[in-house]
Amino acid sequence: MDPNNLLQCFHATLSQDKSIRTNAEQQLKQYNKTPGFLGACLDIISSDQISADIKLSASLYFKNKITYGWPENSNNHTKNDLLDYAIDNDEKPIIREMLIQTLLKVSNSSTESHTSTSLLRILKTPLMIIISIDYSNKKWNDLLQFSLNLISNTNESDPQTINNAYIGLICLSEIFRTYRWTDNDARQDLEILILDYFPSLLNFANDFLLNDGKNLNNYQYGDMLKLIIKIYKFVTYIDLPFSLQKQESFINWANFFVKIIQLPLSNEILSISDVELRSKNSWCKCKKWSYANLFRLFQRYSTDSLTKKFEYNEFKDLYRSQFLPNLLKILFSQIENYNPNITNTTNWLSDESIYYIVSFIDQSIIDKKIWPLIKPNYNNIIQFIVFPILIPNESTLTTFEIDPQEYVHRNLELWDNDYSPDLATINLLTTAVTKRSKSTLEPTLQFIIEILKQNITPNGSLPLENAIKIESVLRMFSCIIDRLTNPKSPYYNQMEEFLKSFILPFFDSNYGFLKTRTCDIISKIGMLEFKDTSIIQIIYQGILKCLTSQGDDECLPAKLMSSLALQTFLQDVQFQSYLEPNVVDIMQILLNISNEFESDTISGVIQDFVEQFSKQLQPFGIDLMNNLVQQFLKLANELNDASNIDINNFVGSTEDLPDESDKQMAALGILSTTISILLSFENSPDIVKNLEIAFYPAAEFIMKNGIEDFYREVCEFFENSTFLLRTVSPVAWNFLQLINESLSSSDPNNTNDSSPTDSMIAFYLEDFMLIINNYLLYGQNELKTMQDYSNIIFKLYYVCSMTNINEDSTLDDLNILFDLSTKISFTLNDIIPCDLKEKILTDSINSIISEKDNLKKNVIFGVNSFNVIITNLISSPLQTLQFLSKKNVNNINFMELFFETWFTFYIPNYKRVFDIKLSLLALMSVIVNLSIGDIKTLSLDNVFLQILNVIIKLFENLPLAMQNLERQRKEFSLDDADFNTRFDDYEDEDEDDLKEDEADNLVIQNYLKELQEGTNGAGSEDSIKFVDGDLFNDNEDFEDLEEDPLSGSILDNTNVFEVFKQSNLQLQQSDNEKYQSILSTLTPENQPIFTRIMNNV
Repeated sequence: MDPNNLLQCFHATLSQDKSIRTNAEQQLKQYNKTPGFLGACLDIISSDQISADIKLSASLYFKNKITYGWPENSNNHTKNDLLDYAIDNDEKPIIREMLIQTLLKVSNSSTESHTSTSLLRILKTPLMIIISIDYSNKKWNDLLQFSLNLISNTNESDPQTINNAYIGLICLSEIFRTYRWTDNDARQDLEILILDYFPSLLNFANDFLLNDGKNLNNYQYGDMLKLIIKIYKFVTYIDLPFSLQKQESFINWANFFVKIIQLPLSNEILSISDVELRSKNSWCKCKKWSYANLFRLFQRYSTDSLTKKFEYNEFKDLYRSQFLPNLLKILFSQIENYNPNITNTTNWLSDESIYYIVSFIDQSIIDKKIWPLIKPNYNNIIQFIVFPILIPNESTLTTFEIDPQEYVHRNLELWDNDYSPDLATINLLTTAVTKRSKSTLEPTLQFIIEILKQNITPNGSLPLENAIKIESVLRMFSCIIDRLTNPKSPYYNQMEEFLKSFILPFFDSNYGFLKTRTCDIISKIGMLEFKDTSIIQIIYQGILKCLTSQGDDECLPAKLMSSLALQTFLQDVQFQSYLEPNVVDIMQILLNISNEFESDTISGVIQDFVEQFSKQLQPFGIDLMNNLVQQFLKLANELNDASNIDINNFVGSTEDLPDESDKQMAALGILSTTISILLSFENSPDIVKNLEIAFYPAAEFIMKNGIEDFYREVCEFFENSTFLLRTVSPVAWNFLQLINESLSSSDPNNTNDSSPTDSMIAFYLEDFMLIINNYLLYGQNELKTMQDYSNIIFKLYYVCSMTNINEDSTLDDLNILFDLSTKISFTLNDIIPCDLKEKILTDSINSIISEKDNLKKNVIFGVNSFNVIITNLISSPLQTLQFLSKKNVNNINFMELFFETWFTFYIPNYKRVFDIKLSLLALMSVIVNLSIGDIKTLSLDNVFLQILNVIIKLFENLPLAMQNLERQRKEFSLDDADFNTRFDDYEDEDEDDLKEDEADNLVIQNYLKELQEGTNGAGSEDSIKFVDGDLFNDNEDFEDLEEDPLSGSILDNTNVFEVFKQSNLQLQQSDNEKYQSILSTLTPENQPIFTRIMNNV
């Protein structure tokens, strides 16, 4: 194709005129279908005569086309032209060769260095994709040797050879990246590559790139060195190659990494004042990845692991005995000379490096055999690592002021995905006081007390320098508080005085971060019982002060944490007495905080507060609901906008995409709170109806925008409202209309299973069954008289059956679907269209046949699928049995299979009231409605000989099932449940942890041995033995069939005793001969039982 036309096209895409840009983009769509298009893009990128912006535009376009077009299955026939693109296989070798040449040209280009850097960064992505596919599939075998040649031909006096070597290392790193996620057994060819090429690669790194630190100011050399370090990372990440386990190889590479981490940084690097930018310097990254490799080798291959996945004992001994002691000395020396607040010394370490150092020590504390090497240094760890790292720096204090939500996440909730030294330090401290409490808890507490005494000023005027040190040790205290406030703790009795002296006074601090930390600590002392009752009053006043602060004193983090502290004491009677006069005001404050702060934590507080003070808040229920719904809609709008971002047109990397998990959790919390408010008005039906009206905008937004994450909560709301009202209100019927709209354009009259539907409701049917059950239970009259409503229910089944009945269906999917069809068949039988009734039966029968060999194993599926047929026997016994008689598949007599399984296995074992009642109704319907002629025609003579005795068996089992259900309902309704169970997990783990680990390992090894020998020691091929000796049998039993004691059932109001009596009287009057014939089948022992039932005894 003509490169000039393409060049003009890319130039036009940068135009300020939208029409010109749009036209150019349309032309590009046409051009990219032309052979040679991608090669022409590479020609543009590699040319020195073309401007940087056009080359960048072409490189981005090239990257996207390779990303979506190179994989073999890339042509997906979608509406997105970027995704609907496949590169011709004949063109791929040419593109591979041209891409390498383009990389070499760009690295040696005369254009500005930052342009070349940008182009290389963009082109690395397509290179990675091509290598991952083609090299792995043996389609680019010459790339390895080509890359090695570029490296071996390096000449220090020739910049071009150095640039070429850089490209060679980029290719080499991507080649070895392909081995990252495979174990040794699956990559035996890697061993040969390591033996042949790793020694020379290490020499090149040591002698040419590192060169005793002489190249520290050369960014490119640092980048090349980083690539070699990452090559080692790739091949050792998931498994450790045998060749790298050998002593000579390991020591050489380990010393190489140690040499890098000990390398003093140059003044030029230290002159970068922005430490975040400095951390991105290639030499700082070399340090980071060297620490990471040493840590990975230790953590994954050199520590005692419960699973014993890697039995590399020689390497573990080598690492731990010959290398680790010296490495720990180096690490301790580095941290003793490290000060996070001094950034201009050669000892400066990036956050990432500190993260790995701290994580290394943390892992060492866990290991019983390595702990003796750490124990003598523990006081230094506290003094030189934990304490200084937890001191808030200027950036942290700025975050506290301008981004309080981020501050809370990072410093209180401990949410962070980055390499955070402070969070790693928290983990280290927690590990130490948990695993080695006898050695660590006392010195830690003494250090905290000493720092507090040194920095608390007697006159109350606290300098910032003192305040940040106090914050550090209070944060330490907050992390170990569970070990101190446990009733078994030797420090338990000292905690009350400690709080009075060192914690509670900071409620009045001038520093918001200290108030916040105080509230954080108070939220964690729920296990303490105070001898001095005035402490509760002090706590209440402190919490209230933080909650109600305004103006210059207002502090959102303190408000949020004080709400959590309030939650901790909600069950305290004395605390409640202080709260009661201010319940409404505090509720409003909590709502305001919820509106300002995107967190599910505050939603949990509000929910508990509503439940605790529901009576006091009832007069304000509607206002509360309106307020919460407005807050929810604000979050839901933002979530919906974020979900509609077109990733393909998003400018930036995927890391720049907004993370909305906070909003989602906060929104879920609000919805849960609305349900709590609703339930608090159990005895106020008018208010419940108004709450439905107030909630409806939230439901409407969720359904109209298809926000699947909230389907369950919105269904749960209307489930509860209809349950409280025992009827379906107009608002709840409107919600059914919303469900209908969400079922998309699926035609309820179309039974073609191949018809597509884009409704997601089928995938969330279990959630929607919460409210569907109540429509059928409390709204059946309206469903029978208003066809529009019943058609929605029928449509729901059609759509869900098309989605849930296929070769990929799980039994869980079918169970939910059959629950729906059972309830539809029972409730709406009189108005179900004939084709739907047949489909419901056919779906059930076909599923039973496909699982015929597992009906006794998969009890839940069996009972649910049988219930569909049983329900149809109640309303249409003859038609249903005639339908069954025609369903003989593959020489299977379905009628015989059905009755034999039902009579001999299911009925004798039923535990649920629902199943027993349903079977009773079906069998009585069969007795009454089938004539003697029907029985003979359908060959059911044997069934009729058993049927009355089977009914008696069901009646015998019914009272116990009813008692169990009633007992469950009473258990759920208990108001005096004990929620104050204390955790007594205060055991020092110093003494016996090694023995416990060894015992666990022995059990696991024995278990694995049994599996390898093909036996599990249980004497049953269906049973699996767990490591604790218990047996797991994947056969379900009838106890697994759950019966929700809190939900209504369509059979709750059915008196089967009365139905039985009336059915027999009707039969006696209408067909006495059949009645007497059936009666004669009763066994002697069942005859008196029959009499008692008839007499309602």
